[in-house]
Amino acid sequence: MRPVEELVTRARAAQPAWQGIGFAARARLVKRAAAAMLADHEAILRLIREESGKHAIEALMSEALGPLDFVNGWIKVARPELRRRRLAIPLPFRLLMGKRAELERVPRGVVGVISPWNYPLGVFFKPVFPALLSGNAVVVKPSEHTPRCGAWFVEHLQRVLPVDVVQVAQGDGAVGRELTEHVDALVFTGSVATGRKVAKRCGERLIPVSVELGGNDAAIVCADADLVRTAAGVTNWALHNSGQNCGAIERVYVVDAIADRFVAMLRSAFARLRVGPGADLDVDVSPMNNAAQLAIVEAHVADAVEKGAEVLVGGSREGLGELAYPPTLLDRCRHGMRVVDEETFGPVLAVVRVRDEQEAVRLANESRYGLNASIWTRDVARGRALAERIDVGTVSLNNHALTGAMPVCPWSGTKDSGSGVANSALALQVFTRPKTLLIDTSSKPDPFWFPFDRDLWRIGKDTVDLLLRPLAVVLRPGRLLRFLAAGLRRPKTIRRFFADDGRQPSNRRRSARP
Repeated sequence: MRPVEELVTRARAAQPAWQGIGFAARARLVKRAAAAMLADHEAILRLIREESGKHAIEALMSEALGPLDFVNGWIKVARPELRRRRLAIPLPFRLLMGKRAELERVPRGVVGVISPWNYPLGVFFKPVFPALLSGNAVVVKPSEHTPRCGAWFVEHLQRVLPVDVVQVAQGDGAVGRELTEHVDALVFTGSVATGRKVAKRCGERLIPVSVELGGNDAAIVCADADLVRTAAGVTNWALHNSGQNCGAIERVYVVDAIADRFVAMLRSAFARLRVGPGADLDVDVSPMNNAAQLAIVEAHVADAVEKGAEVLVGGSREGLGELAYPPTLLDRCRHGMRVVDEETFGPVLAVVRVRDEQEAVRLANESRYGLNASIWTRDVARGRALAERIDVGTVSLNNHALTGAMPVCPWSGTKDSGSGVANSALALQVFTRPKTLLIDTSSKPDPFWFPFDRDLWRIGKDTVDLLLRPLAVVLRPGRLLRFLAAGLRRPKTIRRFFADDGRQPSNRRRSARP
């Protein structure tokens, strides 16, 4: 048995008992593990800095502080959704008496989680916690760039949860492919190219999959925006995690009327932010995670400059340490530049000047991605109207991508950002499947059962009229009585038919046609 297959086999063997202890017990254990993670946050901060180069404050605020809050949020979301509930059955079936239907959501079995390197701890919160709370076992594959962070996360769960309920599979893409072959459901976060392959294979295996595949988020700055707050917000969400964030603002569409003033604010802010290693609290923006991503950033900036963009701040690594790239502000950008059309995934912001908000919305929608967008305006009603026209999974007014940290809010996208849903009750569709129980306490056979006869024909025809023209039946007492009488006779006819052992002549009325 291959190593990944063995991990899944062990997880599958442990899953029924984990499901069997019930939601309340699972919630207590997962919450205890999350509390232990929070208490041990200094250790994970060291690992995040060592493996990803992330700034200590950024790692603290966006990852290390999150596990307990996420678990508490998910408990509130999942508890009512996973509770067995009674369904309202349609009126025709209620008339048959003695019937009720119940629905519960049951776990898929073993959920695989394949995660990227940009948030080496926080990226696990959205899929792993709800998968466990739903009664699944989980096998996690961290990025090969940040394996120790993934191991730390799993170890804290393993100390509290039953043996083998959570496993970790370390390795590169080959390990991820192997995991896809054995699990019962999968959550993948990563590139579009790999996500397509994952989704295709999961489709071939007929297992549910959630794919989150990056973004090229747009911000629209309206003429009436609070420019100081907007400059702060756009700068933060453009450079958060050195721009290595699928929900980062990469394009900002600024209305001409306020463009000069707003761009000057961004220029001043970008120029004063400090670049350096993540462990140094005297800097603001950390180096990038790896050389391959740094090369993409440099290529996008060079392409923009070649096509006419103006570098206002940054754009060159001269004098900086290994993997460091300065906050870079590009003005006079346009569609057709890679920095506008593609996902840059680095500390670069492209400014596109537009005539008005209508042009901004049109251009914002001209993207292969559709994860987040934001609109910055003092007029909420106007902002809401613009938001309705933007083709993305989440739109924020006067903020950006904050919903990613809220278990109650769906985090989803469209187009090349993928069809997956993280967070909210909607995400439970990957981790659970519906299971319906119909309970029938009636002592009478249902009137539509075998054998067929003229009474059943009349019931069917009168039912058509009751549905389409109810007054035609109700206002004709003779026809209504005939309908009710046929309904009362049918159970008796069925009982006589099945009580007959075949030795007595049949008394069923025959007809060449009903």
